[in-house]
Order: sequence, then structure tokens, then C-alpha cells
Amino acid sequence: MKKIAFIINPRSGVRSKSQYPRLIQKYFPENEYETVLYNTNAPNDGFYQTKKYVQEGYDAVVAIGGDGTVNEVASALLGTSVALGVVPAGSGNGLALHLKMSGQPSVALRKISKRHEMLIDGCMLNDTPFFCTAGVGYDAYIANRFAEAGRRGPVVYVGEVIFQYFDYKPQRYKLTIDGQETIERKAFLITFANAAQWGNNVIIAPNASIDDGLLDVVVMSEFPIYEAPKISLHLLARQLDKTRYVETFKCKTLKVERKNPDYVHFDGEPGMMGKKLKIKVLPKVLKVWA
Repeated sequence: MKKIAFIINPRSGVRSKSQYPRLIQKYFPENEYETVLYNTNAPNDGFYQTKKYVQEGYDAVVAIGGDGTVNEVASALLGTSVALGVVPAGSGNGLALHLKMSGQPSVALRKISKRHEMLIDGCMLNDTPFFCTAGVGYDAYIANRFAEAGRRGPVVYVGEVIFQYFDYKPQRYKLTIDGQETIERKAFLITFANAAQWGNNVIIAPNASIDDGLLDVVVMSEFPIYEAPKISLHLLARQLDKTRYVETFKCKTLKVERKNPDYVHFDGEPGMMGKKLKIKVLPKVLKVWA
């Protein structure tokens, strides 16, 4: 009998989570599975609960929430034999959408119940794990503003992206690629992509793969405001790498140096880190049922 824990973030996204106990009972019947449901109620709660379930010998932990919830659960599963399941129930759902998980809870849970197993890469931003994307610059600035807004959903996020453009000042960065080549750029944003998207099927790194042992780095230079519609169209068409304001490269490790401590984001969660950042890939370190 398989033991599966479901960690639900009741505050993620905008939809009610009340249907999950019934759906879990339907797709994970008690004659085949031992299940437990846990509702998070504080930051990092999902991480510590997942650690507990690992120690108790669970076979899988399913994160029901947004990218932050997935990050907490996945971080606790790094390097273990316990599988991650993901049901997208947040604002961005980047990793879940990359894994082609349905936004319909019943479809996503049924897919997880099939227990199709794969191994994916994880990444580290200094000492912080991430699994979808992390970054510095404008996307990190927006992640912080979005968190401060106190409201969720893609409409709020798009509003922040548009209105904060005029206040944001790009920075200069020195990038050391795989400990060898060093380049300097004045960048609007730099995204470190394990998966292809930020979330909501907005593809920032069209060629990124979560199981190739490589990081896709996207450097967007400063651009005039009149170019924003054209860049947005490239983004929506999954062709951001085709615009002249973007350069991309792949690597296993990356060192980033900037003038001052500033915002970062990891899987959409905002944070503040120092002037020096180290990013690396952990190849095939996380088991996933998807």
C-alpha cells in the first residue's frame, strides 16, 4: 500500500480548495493508498511537513498550491527517493505547467495516481533551491511588488509589470559562465531557467529542459518603451530568444556579480541577496510523478 501526503496551501490562487478531500478519496482509494491531508498555515510550513513525511516513509508528497508551495515541498524532497506530485492551484504554476499538469484538479490528481515516474533537475541560487526559474532584475523586482500588493491573480501581476516599468533602473552585471568565460552586461533582467516558463504559460526560455543537466540563462538588455509591444508579442509567441534585446546561453554553473545587494526571485518567491550570487544545476535530483 502506497503512502501519499497531500500538502494544500489554502491561500494560494483564487479558487476554493474545498473539493480536494473528496477528489483525493476518489482517485486514491483507501484500499490502495494510505493518505494524509495537511493545510499549510505559515511560510515554510510545507517544507517542514514534507521533511516529516520523508522521515515517516511516505512514497510521495503532492503539493497543491502555487510555485511557492511547490518549491517548499520539492526542496524538502531533494536527493530523497520520495516522489513529488504537483497540482496547479496558484497564480503562476510554472513547474506544473511545464510538466503539462492540467489546471482541472480531477485531471491532475488522476494523472498523479498513474505514478508515471521521471527524474528532473533542481537548481541552487546560493543556498536556496529552485526548480522552475529564478532571476535578478525586473522579474525579481516585480515578484517583490506582487507580494506587497496583497492580491493574487494574473491581472494583478500584469498590472505590476506594466506600471512599474517607469520606476525601474537596470543594473550592470558581471557573469562568469562555468568558471571560464566572463561577460559584462547592463541588463533589464536575467533569468536562470530550469524550466521554460515563468508561469501562466509565459515562455521565457523556449529551449529549456528540466532534465538536461543545464541551466538556460536569459539576459534581456534595456529597451525603449515603444519596443515593449513587440517584445511582448515575441514572449507570447514563445519566441523571446528571437528579439535583438535578448541573448541566451546554457551552462552548468554561473556566478553573478552586481554593484549592490538587491532583489532576487526563486520560483516566483521574492527575496533579497547580496552582491555575489552562485547558481548551479543539480542533475536529476528530484523524482516526480507526472
